[in-house]
Amino acid sequence: MTSSETTLRVCLLQFAKQDNLDKTLIHLEELFEKAVNAHRPQIIALPELFNNEYTESLFPSMAETIEDGKTFRTLSKLSKKFSVYFVGGSIAERDERQLNKTVESFRVQLCNYHGEDGFEVVEEGIFTPGNDIATFQVNGFKCGIEICYDIHYEELAKTYRRAGCDLIFFPANFPNVFGKQWWELLLRARAMDNQLFVAGISGARNEKDGLVAYGHSIIIGPTGNVLTIAGIDEEIVFYEIDKIDILKFRKEMPLYESRRPDVCYKSCK
Repeated sequence: MTSSETTLRVCLLQFAKQDNLDKTLIHLEELFEKAVNAHRPQIIALPELFNNEYTESLFPSMAETIEDGKTFRTLSKLSKKFSVYFVGGSIAERDERQLNKTVESFRVQLCNYHGEDGFEVVEEGIFTPGNDIATFQVNGFKCGIEICYDIHYEELAKTYRRAGCDLIFFPANFPNVFGKQWWELLLRARAMDNQLFVAGISGARNEKDGLVAYGHSIIIGPTGNVLTIAGIDEEIVFYEIDKIDILKFRKEMPLYESRRPDVCYKSCK
């Protein structure tokens, strides 16, 4: 196989939201075009709730429908214009009965965090959790998507491995208050445990936002090695990943084949 048959050019947009949705989408088009011209990616990924401020009280008012929403129409237009796939971060999506957080798939776990210092992130009662995984193919790579809080659940990443995924995208708004402690650690663990590539996409840090994002968008290899990582400001993160790295490591250390689910899961629920 030639390198073009085993590689995937990936761009992560560590995006800075603007004052309102219209300005944000104009800026998105500018950054999208800049990424395409600089790196010729085959897929571009965005952060969680990239189109609006992450503030629980604003979610109902900022929710859009997929069919008629400005955000989805903009992403669809950009994808067609530049012939590139995208992982649309996530948006607050409204259907007839409920509020979803949508990335062409749904977050499975909803975040409930109540810190002793008063810091809280509460999504239960606001969003509806998803009940299935979502996979798609790009240039021979099978990809999965999880959202932010899903990062804590190894069994969900393992489900994607069982589905044959080579790469998992984690669009996130990971809070700065515990980003240094957990963000890179958890993403590297998900990559290493399952011997696949992981891409964690954060928004740019904004101290005025309702939830201050950690930043440091990152692409990690199947051995848990950091391939590239951003700072805290708006940034385009690029890396050309190679499936040969997965095949080599899985042959050297067959972790998945050596599992004992009969022991590990027989009493776990």
